[in-house]
Amino acid sequence: MSTDHPPDPPEDVHPLDAGPEAGSAYEPPAELDEGQPASARKRAPPRDPGDRREPGDEDGADEEPLPRLKRPIALQVGIALAVLAVVVASLLGYRSYKRSQALAEGLPKAEALLRLDTAAGYRAAADLLQPLAQIDSMQAASMRAFAMAMLAADYRDAEAEPAVEALLVEPGRADQVPPFANLATSALYLGRRSVAEATTYAGRAGQSPWSGTLQGRIALQAGNPEAGAGPVGAAVQAAPGMAAAQAIQGDLARRLRKDPVAARSAYTAALAASALHPRAAYGLAKLALASQIPLADAMGPLQRLLADDPATPAPERARAALHLAALQLRAGDRAASRATLDRVGDAASRGWAEQAAGVMAADAKGYRAVLGAPPAYQSASDDDPPQASPAPPPVARADAPARKPAKKVAPPPAKKAAGAKRAAGGAKKPAGAKPAP
Repeated sequence: MSTDHPPDPPEDVHPLDAGPEAGSAYEPPAELDEGQPASARKRAPPRDPGDRREPGDEDGADEEPLPRLKRPIALQVGIALAVLAVVVASLLGYRSYKRSQALAEGLPKAEALLRLDTAAGYRAAADLLQPLAQIDSMQAASMRAFAMAMLAADYRDAEAEPAVEALLVEPGRADQVPPFANLATSALYLGRRSVAEATTYAGRAGQSPWSGTLQGRIALQAGNPEAGAGPVGAAVQAAPGMAAAQAIQGDLARRLRKDPVAARSAYTAALAASALHPRAAYGLAKLALASQIPLADAMGPLQRLLADDPATPAPERARAALHLAALQLRAGDRAASRATLDRVGDAASRGWAEQAAGVMAADAKGYRAVLGAPPAYQSASDDDPPQASPAPPPVARADAPARKPAKKVAPPPAKKAAGAKRAAGGAKKPAGAKPAP
């Protein structure tokens, strides 16, 4: 039987859950759909005739979902920066440790080289301190400046003095100037023979073996050895194995106290600490030429110094040759003396050297430095005031037989004829007498 009402939906389907097929009465009005924004409208895009997807399949249904970040990006960047900071800090700490270790090992080695008080020792110390001065612009740079200042003062190194001045710029501006910086300045003035300035900066360095040694050197240069006795004695007590202090003490004992025993002991101690020490070798030679020690005791150190070529500079080797030649002349070996002077190889100064060696060998009662030494024989390590003339007296050979004194010879008797002639007509006439007629 037909009715005018539509059939009822099944009981298990709610009217709102029924799709469009359930009847047009459940579709939303078109005017409501037109009032919503386009993004809210659920319109299916037109289907491509070639698209074989089933209806209901949506775009991107088969794609995998994007993984979620485990940590925020800011946290990851912070962790990376923290790790980088730890690595950089570790590298900087390791670098600082290595620098400290290099300084702790290098500075004592450099000071041991300085105590040799030789040209080779100062050069080796300056080379060792060159990279350390770039690490430590105060202590290491000041110590290197002192090494090069001694090369300039004692060994006439022309390139050393400008380098010293450059090294002392930063230490000189410090609130507390390092001791070696003041010592370097004092050494420069010592080389320039500026006694007042050298004394000032040696005093500013404070009490130390190096300061006392420099004050002794300055006192000798000023001709006032009494002023250096106290500082040098304190330096020797503070550093018994310091060759520079021992050698200066030997000079003071020889020149000031006239004590050859103490002088020989000091020179020997200096050579025990530094076998090629020029001042100590020259000091023993002066004691030998003054007949205060055997000649052979002084020849060995001089021969070692003369053979140390090129580590020992030429003027120091020439000075050693001069002393050795004088000792050989004193021993009577002229051939050896000439051969020793031949090793100097300076023809322009050969004449002076032979005369000076003769003067030094002739005076057996004391040592006298000879005037007019040419540059080839000038050494800052031999600073005895020159006294003797270079004109040598004759030197007797030790192996020559002794000459007998000449006998006195009576004058021959006068001839009788001459005597009679003088008796007859040799009488003087009084003034104003007239001749006989």
